[in-house]
Amino acid sequence: MKMRLACKVLLFGGVLACGSGQPDTLEGSASQAQPETRAPPEPIALSEDIFYATCPRASQAQGATLYVSKTGPRNPSKPPGSNENPYSTIMAAVRAARPGNVILVRGGDYNEQVALTAPKGARPGTATAPIVLRGEMAGRPRILPSSTNVGALLDVKLPYWVIEYFEIAVQGRPSYAALFEDNTQCSQLHDSLLHGGRAGAGITASYANFVMLAHNHISDFSKTNTDSHGVAIRGVTRDIFILDNDIHDVSGDGVQCQPNGGRPSTILIERNRLHATGENGVDVKACDDLLIYKNLIYSFPNISRFPWQANTSAAEAVLVHEDATNIQILGNDISLAGRGVAIGGNNAIDLPTNVQVQDNFIHDIYNYAHRGNGQGVRVVTGRGIYIVGNTLERTADAGLRLAADEPNSVMGLIVYENTLRNMRLFVRLGRRENRPGMGMDSNRYEGPIGVFTISGGLREGTHAQWVAALAPEFLDQHSLRLLSPTPLAEQPPPAAP
Repeated sequence: MKMRLACKVLLFGGVLACGSGQPDTLEGSASQAQPETRAPPEPIALSEDIFYATCPRASQAQGATLYVSKTGPRNPSKPPGSNENPYSTIMAAVRAARPGNVILVRGGDYNEQVALTAPKGARPGTATAPIVLRGEMAGRPRILPSSTNVGALLDVKLPYWVIEYFEIAVQGRPSYAALFEDNTQCSQLHDSLLHGGRAGAGITASYANFVMLAHNHISDFSKTNTDSHGVAIRGVTRDIFILDNDIHDVSGDGVQCQPNGGRPSTILIERNRLHATGENGVDVKACDDLLIYKNLIYSFPNISRFPWQANTSAAEAVLVHEDATNIQILGNDISLAGRGVAIGGNNAIDLPTNVQVQDNFIHDIYNYAHRGNGQGVRVVTGRGIYIVGNTLERTADAGLRLAADEPNSVMGLIVYENTLRNMRLFVRLGRRENRPGMGMDSNRYEGPIGVFTISGGLREGTHAQWVAALAPEFLDQHSLRLLSPTPLAEQPPPAAP
């Protein structure tokens, strides 16, 4: 069964937040009438529910338990893999496992590659009887490198395997901690500690489908003078669920989605803590149908740990570029970054399409390296970009920088019902010809200071001058300027630590 993100409909000017990539708002038409009141957002189905509508849970493994222990006991009169005569290696149990079995690995150090692959003798689970590889919770077992370098310490190429409660310590080797590749339908990694690798990522999903990575702690992955991401999604990879992980101290991005002979699609990045990486929190390249929802994303870049990354990015919390399509950035808490959300860029391939930035709390954004950064949301290029219902506070530069990077253009830019407060520059807006089809209204600007700039039209003007300058375009005519911030009906999430 294939799952795709449901596209939201924004009733502003009759445009879609996801769809064909052809915005149908005509220039000036979005604000000629009184703006419509935005309906409360529909609740988003929990990603776990979506995943488990297709895939089995670990609890559905109802077969016999196979035991693994480095220290015994060893009772040869008992069956191999029994509690009284456990296997001494994880791979011995893997080769013996059948659908429905649970492999329980007792505490200890296991210097071996765990290869859930057919050539190494592993079997697939089934949709009704997965195979569970479980570490003992009381004494979490460690998977460590052997004497030979391998591509990944945990190599998953079979469907319906659930791995949980391990520590995977790569110990400075040039290996991934975990690789999900090829026929991975409904395989999962839960509640594990992964650290210490020197390959291009901690976890990689490459040409994989229906993989869940949940409640893991991923840290200390780096390659000198280049990137090592927390989670990398590559190639024709589908339906990847990245949920409730803590990802930090990696030399690249917390999560990166990139093409590699094909485009990844349907990626859900939900409720993660992404922080202190060498570059960005989430980097979305040529990928489709991606949801970034209710994450805590903060503290970029980590130059003290990865000094070679000082000039490789603008330290964006979320970066969407190349020709990414149908991207939703919803309900995140974003702070302590060079830019909060950055969309598009100056390269010829940069044309993100149908990007929705809604209900985020973006605050304490600084001008990283004093290179013209410091924007809450920056839109350089794109088609069908929706900036709706966000709260932005304390940005070193503009809260919103919109189509102001000439000669680039943004078509179908929709900006409604955002609250900007306590910043020197509320909005830096590009020329009219660089933002055809724009709709903008019902925004709130709060705080004792704050000005507005329009390229070629207004330089650091007041709100009254802003409204007057945009009157011929019918933009932001019903916006509000309040010198004292008013309490929110619903308080935003607390600031990141």
